[in-house]
Amino acid sequence: MKRLVLSFVFILLSYSGFCQFLDSLQVNAGSIGTIAKDGYQPLWLVANQWGAITDQQYDASTYVGFNNTHVFGKKYISKSNPTGIEQPLFYVNYGANVINNNHFQNVIFQEGYVKAGYKHLEIRYGRFKDIPGESDKDLSSGSLGVSGNALPIPKISIALTDYVNVPFTNGWLQIKGQLSHGWFGRDRYLDSYYHEKTLYLRAGKRKFKFFAGLQHYVEWGGKREGIQLDRSFKGYLNVFFSTTNADDGSGFDPNAAKYAAYHAGDQRGVFEVGFDLETEKNFLHFYHQTPFDDTWGVDIRNVDNLSGLSLVPKNEKSVLKKVLVEFVYTKTADSYAPPENRQAYYNNGYYKTGWEYDNRIVGTPLFINRYRAQDYPYFQQRGIKPFDWNSSNIPGNSNIIYNQIIGGHIGLSLQFSNRLSGKTLLTYTNGQYQNSGPNLNQFYSLQEMYYCVSKSLKVSAGFALDAGDFTHNVGGLVGLHWQFKKG
Repeated sequence: MKRLVLSFVFILLSYSGFCQFLDSLQVNAGSIGTIAKDGYQPLWLVANQWGAITDQQYDASTYVGFNNTHVFGKKYISKSNPTGIEQPLFYVNYGANVINNNHFQNVIFQEGYVKAGYKHLEIRYGRFKDIPGESDKDLSSGSLGVSGNALPIPKISIALTDYVNVPFTNGWLQIKGQLSHGWFGRDRYLDSYYHEKTLYLRAGKRKFKFFAGLQHYVEWGGKREGIQLDRSFKGYLNVFFSTTNADDGSGFDPNAAKYAAYHAGDQRGVFEVGFDLETEKNFLHFYHQTPFDDTWGVDIRNVDNLSGLSLVPKNEKSVLKKVLVEFVYTKTADSYAPPENRQAYYNNGYYKTGWEYDNRIVGTPLFINRYRAQDYPYFQQRGIKPFDWNSSNIPGNSNIIYNQIIGGHIGLSLQFSNRLSGKTLLTYTNGQYQNSGPNLNQFYSLQEMYYCVSKSLKVSAGFALDAGDFTHNVGGLVGLHWQFKKG
């Protein structure tokens, strides 16, 4: 996949109109150094960084990347989202970002992609950053679907990148969504495929807009020595439509399903509702996510949620540019279902890795997997270690060990001057290890500052503190970031 993307980009750059083709070239390079008191980093120095920062006592993550967009034909002004700004009618966008970390031992393609679009309709291929849904992209603790915590999963997608008007509704009803097929790869219990689809509707065209949507994710078609699950087109359709009692070869007997329907693959998702409201002084954005990991989760009795409210002042002179408050609750966890049908979030009995990619949880980083738990003293005392996915003796439903929590999160975006800005994150969680035993309290925090030395050069510095029953740790970061933009 990497070779194909790079080859395609090379062909584009070899185009005879090379100089004109680089009409919006942007090049980024820099390095982020991290250091901590203990042998691992505080949460907010490594979480929601798309896998860029290693969880080690000290390290440097150096990156270099580029992206460019080439526009074909005329531009237009969108009627669906009227900003008055011209947008490309046809375009091709491509880019890559390479990271070196782990004491100069690892070279990671964090991104490598090609995207082609007509208005808001876009086809994408490669590894690229993408957070579906309406959770805040800047300050959130992390969506319950895809949060930006793990390395991007390589995929091919077709998407409506923004809301577009539904015909014959005069702009009062809009729609967006995407459909993706991806590859989890081999570094897990099963070498398997990734299925993703989302669909959102938004009603309203003035100062109040209401939205509702669904995110659906499936790990399916797994294989390893001695195991080959259904990878056929029929198997894909069973996954796509979440067909009831579709036997994909995972060893489950559909005829024995007394209490719940059975669906192929490891299925999970998020229902999301919310609104946007413009007042005289502020922009408000509210979202409420309800997660499900099985058919029992699709129930009115499921009150688990991630809810967030952000406020953006209209006053350009305000130091506070955005404030976000979130509440998370995941303790219901199918408690109303028969015991044999209860499903722990992000885990699965057959797809034993669960909702994890490259050792990082794909959804909210407030849950804890074995890879991260191995560093925390509380879990070290209990002998928690990551699984060896090549082993044949691995229990199911056991990789994500802290996933029933209640918590709160505050995020602030600050602008002190034209050159100096900052970000503040404050988070608290309470939960139980493997959903039993004493309640465990944990606090995570981050204060990060950014200073623009010049138009193309920026430095950053941050301090993080974790305190609670899992760990007491402090750490910091220093970063240097350079950017070139053509024109």
